[in-house]
Amino acid sequence: MVRRLARSGKVLTDAVADAMAAVPRHHFLPAVPPRVAYSEQDIITKRAADGPVLSWASAPGTVATTLEQLIVLPDQTILEIGTGTGYTSVLLAHLTGKGGHVTTLDIDPDITAAARDTLTATGHTTITALTGDGRHGHPDGAPYHRIVAADAWDIPAAWWDQLGRGGRLVVPLRLRGASWSIGFAHHGDRMVSDTIEPADLTPVIDHEGERTASIHQDSLVTLTWDHDQPINSAVLSGVLYRDRAVALSGVTSGRSSPVDGIWLRLAATEAGCCRIIAQQPAVTSQLCTPAIPVGSPALVDADSLAYLTLTREHDGYTHVLGAIGHGPKRHQLTDRIIAAIHAWDQDRAAAPTITLHRGTPDATTRTRLIIKGENHLTITY
Repeated sequence: MVRRLARSGKVLTDAVADAMAAVPRHHFLPAVPPRVAYSEQDIITKRAADGPVLSWASAPGTVATTLEQLIVLPDQTILEIGTGTGYTSVLLAHLTGKGGHVTTLDIDPDITAAARDTLTATGHTTITALTGDGRHGHPDGAPYHRIVAADAWDIPAAWWDQLGRGGRLVVPLRLRGASWSIGFAHHGDRMVSDTIEPADLTPVIDHEGERTASIHQDSLVTLTWDHDQPINSAVLSGVLYRDRAVALSGVTSGRSSPVDGIWLRLAATEAGCCRIIAQQPAVTSQLCTPAIPVGSPALVDADSLAYLTLTREHDGYTHVLGAIGHGPKRHQLTDRIIAAIHAWDQDRAAAPTITLHRGTPDATTRTRLIIKGENHLTITY
């Protein structure tokens, strides 16, 4: 597993390689065969009675990326929000060593109890596993050098207060319908990113700052957007049957090439950037064909919609990126997606700086403000 992760660029440092080699992952997933435990997939470990995912074991590559972003040093104190199986807790303890300490917190007492039993059975008795609402952190152990969370739409005040100045926070942050694993450095009233990676997370219970609605009578196509956006799903009902525009960028991408950078560029500049999801019948019928049906960037402006799409070339491997639009402003919206594709193509590796501002930032900022909850966020290239 570690060699595979190193080849893929997920494991970058000896410290993370040593930790992942030292901790047997299958001990924390006894209900699945070892080959599944070490495979590159999320493993759901608990669902609610009505179906939503409540807890899961992240794929090894996701875990490795998180650890590399966190940059754990010996003798540090760490707060983990979202205990899961306890596997990541043990990796963190290995990284910080005997002079450090890991506190892991989960809101579900059953998950905490199961993790505590596994930690005891595997001899990791120095990790503190507690039940509690992660939004409140654990002030008794503060300040922390590092905080790592499983998923968040906004950064609660407790995390700001309990993370020491100069400390690091790593969290898969929901933003305009997508998730990015972001490594933040704490600078008082600002948290500034220095690493950003796409986060292909197992879906969890809806976040309070997000809105999701169908724009198709049979719920074959849905949009997800944030509370601060001027999007009214009611006026978009039936938009996919309105006049259609198709625009191709001339920019090509391999079948597995990530295009998350296009999404981030749209999020940085467009008030109506959101997520579009198309069920297979909608794709098969050509009603709606996003680049990635389970989630692609889209733009909304009043009663018009456009989304990122792709067209396969004759070689069966290469795709041309483009946009499809519907409604009165379809041409303007597709043009804006094409512009974002070209901006991304000029430097595909370019990463923006994402800054979280506690409260309202300086009024002189010229960057589009994204209102999370109590905080504001900016994306700058």
